[in-house]
Amino acid sequence: MATMERIVVGGDHTPSATSALRWAVQEAAVTGAAVVVVHAFDRTDRADLLLEKDLARARRNARYRTQSWVVEVLSDLHVEVPVIVSTPDGTVEDALAEAAQHARMVVVGAAEGRRYRDLATALAARCACPVITVTGDRVALPG
Repeated sequence: MATMERIVVGGDHTPSATSALRWAVQEAAVTGAAVVVVHAFDRTDRADLLLEKDLARARRNARYRTQSWVVEVLSDLHVEVPVIVSTPDGTVEDALAEAAQHARMVVVGAAEGRRYRDLATALAARCACPVITVTGDRVALPG
C-alpha cells in the first residue's frame, strides 16, 4: 500500500504558526502531500496542566482548539488538501521530530525570539527532511 507524502507543521496557534500552516497547505496543494499539524501536549512546560485533574479532558480540549484553529486559518484558501491534527504528549521539539520521520518537510513559524530560532536549529539537526521557517511572506531554511 502506498503512503501519501506529508508536510509536518507546528501548530501553536501563533501568528507565525498561522503563516506556516497557510504556506504548508499551499505547498501540499502543489506537491500532492497531506499536512500534519502537530500541537504538542507538553505537561512539563505548563503549570496549569500539572494541576489538571482530568488530563484526558484537557487533551481533548487542546485537540478541539487546534482543529478549530486549522479550520479558521484555512477557511479562505481555495485548495483541497488532507489535513490531520496531532496532539501528542511531549515537548514541541520531540513531537515535531517524531512526526517528521519519513516526512517531505517540517514547517515552523519563525517568530521573534531565541526560542523559535533554537527550535528550527534543533529540528534541522534531528530531522532527515528539510526544516522550513516561515515569517509572514518569507520562507527560509535555518542557518
